[in-house]
Amino acid sequence: MAAVEGEFDRDLRGAFFNMAYSPFVILNEDLNFIDINQAALTAIKIKREDFIGRNLLDFFPYLKENERYQLYKDVLVTGKPVGFDEVSFHTDAGVLKFMIKAFKIGDYLGMSTLNVTNLTNTIDQLKTTKVNLQTVNDNLKRKNQELEEFSYVAAHDLRSPLTNIHSLLDMLQNENAISEAGMPVFDKVQQVAKQMCDKLRALNSVIALKTKSDDKKELLSFSKIIEKIKINHAEEIVQSRTIIKEDFARAPNIDYNVIQLESILQNLVSNAIKFRNPNRKPVILIKTALVKERLVLSVKDNGLGFEQATDPNKIFGLFKRMHTHVDGLGVGLYVTNSIITNNGGAIGVTSEINKGTEFKITF
Repeated sequence: MAAVEGEFDRDLRGAFFNMAYSPFVILNEDLNFIDINQAALTAIKIKREDFIGRNLLDFFPYLKENERYQLYKDVLVTGKPVGFDEVSFHTDAGVLKFMIKAFKIGDYLGMSTLNVTNLTNTIDQLKTTKVNLQTVNDNLKRKNQELEEFSYVAAHDLRSPLTNIHSLLDMLQNENAISEAGMPVFDKVQQVAKQMCDKLRALNSVIALKTKSDDKKELLSFSKIIEKIKINHAEEIVQSRTIIKEDFARAPNIDYNVIQLESILQNLVSNAIKFRNPNRKPVILIKTALVKERLVLSVKDNGLGFEQATDPNKIFGLFKRMHTHVDGLGVGLYVTNSIITNNGGAIGVTSEINKGTEFKITF
């Protein structure tokens, strides 16, 4: 019975050895190869007769001066297995990389391996891609900085000659140097010069905001910020009889930069007053809420509204205006959107003509 069980064990071990997906080899005490399974022959593309009987150093000569060779021998003495990562095997088709586990099996040294060539190649490619992406990112940052500096210099340098043109036009007007026939054209030139000066001032403000943004944050009260804005717009609010309603019960405070939050609310409230509907009393509702653990601020009015374009973000473009019958440059919403997105938030708008507009900010 014992003999039968022994034969069964040998057959079972032989089946696992030959049918395994992973390469297996067996070496004697001199580290000569005495057996190799089919998976190993397939992996390294070698014939059995070219492998059996040869020494480990025939295939890995560099091991002679390597501590790994001695560690393999130690396994035969101590019986303690050892493992190694990314062992290279050079073939005509290229370099293969294996993870190796060496262990004692009877009086012999067994080695089980795992082919990790594709995995290590993928990792190397990912590392290379990461380095390339970092290089591209660094180049983009540098280019963006150069563009910002160029924009600032261009806007700053153009401001002086345009201001001079505006002053010269005023001098011509004060000296009555323009004929009656030329006055309509002169007025147009003055308007264009003023508009260009205003746009350059606005552009400088936008660039300054982007390049000198302060990341300092503190706990702020929405009520206190709105109270400050009401004081700043007191005359407009009284004259337009605007009603501002507030509801900050669900989220009364926020950790934010005070200048940036004031700018956001200042732009939204002033726009709501500016684009009010003359046929009804202006009402502005400002409230906060928590949606999926994120703070959402809503500013809703009953003003003129506007027809939303196919691209809802068009309104946030620089110098984009939905109404032209009141003064404005189309900078406020661009600045507001820049502040919010630079802080990882998002702003959306819904509007309907003669019914009003609602801005929702997710911080």
